[in-house]
Amino acid sequence: MQVFEVSAGRFVLRLSLGEKLMETLRRFVVERQIGAGFIRGLGASRSAELAYYLMDEKRYDPIPVEGYTEVVSLMGNVSWKEDGEPLVHVHSALSRRDGSTVAGHVLEIEVGATIEIDLEVLPGRLSRKLDPEIGLPLLACHEGAC
Repeated sequence: MQVFEVSAGRFVLRLSLGEKLMETLRRFVVERQIGAGFIRGLGASRSAELAYYLMDEKRYDPIPVEGYTEVVSLMGNVSWKEDGEPLVHVHSALSRRDGSTVAGHVLEIEVGATIEIDLEVLPGRLSRKLDPEIGLPLLACHEGAC
């Protein structure tokens, strides 16, 4: 990964062929101690695993995406879970050669030619708390103001 700090609190990341998007983003967030942020991006994937959340079952249903696709949209945010681990929450739309698309919650994307990320760091820290009714850790507070 190549990192460009384009301004205070603003990074452009260029991921290379074969890198794992989510693994790389989580590592970057921990290394730079990013408490909150927004993620936008585009590029290409060699393979991906997206998911759709099944509310009734309180679990993600995986959507495997084999082969090369265009990452036509990628957006998400950075926050922290109750256990002190970062949660990089990303959704993406991927386009196949025939123009058909698949979209969902990103479990992982293996980078194709490249993926370019715009990471905007926000002040403070966003925290999540597990919502038992929903079954997911939802945004709960900023800087302890819950």
